[in-house]
Order: sequence, then C-alpha cells, then structure tokens
Amino acid sequence: MSVLNEAVEELRMLTEGSGLEAGTVTLKRNPDAPRCQYERGVCVEAYYGGGHGQVVTNFPLQATTRISFMYGAPLQSPQERTAALAIINAASGFFSLTRKLHACRREDYLPCLYELRQALGSHRVACIGDASVIQQEFGAQMVADPDQAEVILVVADGAISPSTVDLVDRWRGKKRMIFLGPSFPGLCALMNLEHWCPYGR
Repeated sequence: MSVLNEAVEELRMLTEGSGLEAGTVTLKRNPDAPRCQYERGVCVEAYYGGGHGQVVTNFPLQATTRISFMYGAPLQSPQERTAALAIINAASGFFSLTRKLHACRREDYLPCLYELRQALGSHRVACIGDASVIQQEFGAQMVADPDQAEVILVVADGAISPSTVDLVDRWRGKKRMIFLGPSFPGLCALMNLEHWCPYGR
C-alpha cells in the first residue's frame, strides 16, 4: 500500500461514523495563489468545512466530491492522487492536525533556502520530482540515484507523477526523507513524516 493510501486510511479512521466523511469538498484551480519556490505546476485548492488546503500539480482538475471518495480507492491516476493530497490537506486543517496549509511569501524564499542548506549540511541529496531550485542550489551534492543519497527530498509532483510516485514508497523508511512545501502538511501529519515548510502560512 502506498503512503498516500495509508494516509487516506488514517483519515478514514478519524472520520468513520462521524458523518464528516460525507461533507462536500470542492476542488478548484487557483493560478493566482502564492507559490512555493520548490514546486512546479498548477495550484489546486480543496475547500472543506470553511477552510482550504492546496497542492501543486502537473495534473490539475476541478471537481466537487466528498472525502469518502478516497476510501478504498486505489488512487492510481495522477489526477486521483492530486485530489487526494489536496483533500487530505484541507481535512487535516479542519481537524487541526496542521496549521500551515499555504505557501509562504516571496520574501521568505531566501531564508527558507538558507535554513534548508543548514539542515542538509554536506549530505548527499537526491530529489524525487522536478525542483530546479534544488538542483541549482545543491548541485555539488546532488546524486541521481537515491541509493547513493543520504537524504531524499520529495516535491509535490514526485508524489503524483506516474514516473516517480513509486520511488517515494520504495525509499520511505530506508533513508531520511523530507517532504518539501505546502502540498504535504496533511500527509506528513497523518503519517508522521518529516515536512519542510518553515514559513508556510
């Protein structure tokens, strides 16, 4: 079972019998939303219970659904994974599992990157997903093969794209893995994973 399916199961156990799983979730594209420097793609926001979370994806969608759509679903398509991540974020905010659900401001980019450099030190780094900023800033210590890395960074499309999604599950628990940006707060809160978004709002 993938980490995303496991997170959905955790959310199902939280909501089971409460009626909250039947609540309506609206997914909308928001091209004007503030963006994380580590992410590339279109911002999709999920609105649930008066609040909203977001995910940045190369597979955007718009729909109205329910939290329960995810329960037991294989989440095999990138559109389904996009929807699941966004819904998990919105629901996690509603249940007060996390407070940082949105990207930081542009003036926070440099301090965020500086602190990430300090956190990674001289460790060999691999990145799952397309993060050109990471490649530029950590080029000397980047490795293409996660097997050679000491730390694996994951950006949003790394957990969504068909070409990379399996890598997250292959290396989870075997290497230090850090999930970057506002697309992951709900997943990381539910699954107790390391999340990096110090200036998220």
